[in-house]
Amino acid sequence: MVLVPDDKLKRKMSKNGSVLQFMYSATGVGKGLIAMGAMLVGISIMLAAALANTIGTASAIRMAAIIIVPSILLIVLGSHMQKKKESGWIKAYMEQSKMGEQEVYQIDQEFRQPDTVLFSLDKGKDTNSLKRIGFITKNYIKFPGLSSCVFRLDDMVACFYTKKYLCQDGGYDRALVAYPLNGEYGFLQDSPPEKASLEIVKLVGERNPKIITEHHFAYEGKEYDAVRGLDEVIALHKQVYGRT
Repeated sequence: MVLVPDDKLKRKMSKNGSVLQFMYSATGVGKGLIAMGAMLVGISIMLAAALANTIGTASAIRMAAIIIVPSILLIVLGSHMQKKKESGWIKAYMEQSKMGEQEVYQIDQEFRQPDTVLFSLDKGKDTNSLKRIGFITKNYIKFPGLSSCVFRLDDMVACFYTKKYLCQDGGYDRALVAYPLNGEYGFLQDSPPEKASLEIVKLVGERNPKIITEHHFAYEGKEYDAVRGLDEVIALHKQVYGRT
């Protein structure tokens, strides 16, 4: 799915003015504790209601309280842990994206510009789905998922969909693959929907025509494999475009 967001959607995705902080809040141990605490509170209330006629209302309330009190403590602890985790969003993006603090803020500024496009491998538009969605701006790209990594668009070497991704068992699978110049960290989604994958590849290729959008391609009479020959493809890209 490729989507051009309107201003209302951009505001929804900008927690405290930052889409990166909004996306970073998708995960965290604190969220699990909050969910567990809330679930236990609900179970204790239902259990007390079901046993009230059997053991008496007072006894049922006391039994529920035994469960509810530690459950509330779980919720409080989870909230504290989640806030602490989310406060480190800038550092997380700096470390994974290999960017300075000012550049991380620049990504947020570009996200608010009219040429921003969202993309994902499914059609979900709820808050949780939006936290996992990918986006592309004038100079940056973040692929779908929970990674706290954003790439400079100009640093991307390849982005392609293939039906011939070699698996460890020797067989083949479908995959959406992307990687940058340093070759250290990229994006890989196995068994993605073909239509959505091809839409994403087309979008990325239109935004930066230098990016390789085919698994197998030829250059000056030589055949290249953008999966198995990753290092060779990166070296070629650097040579052709004068990158170091």
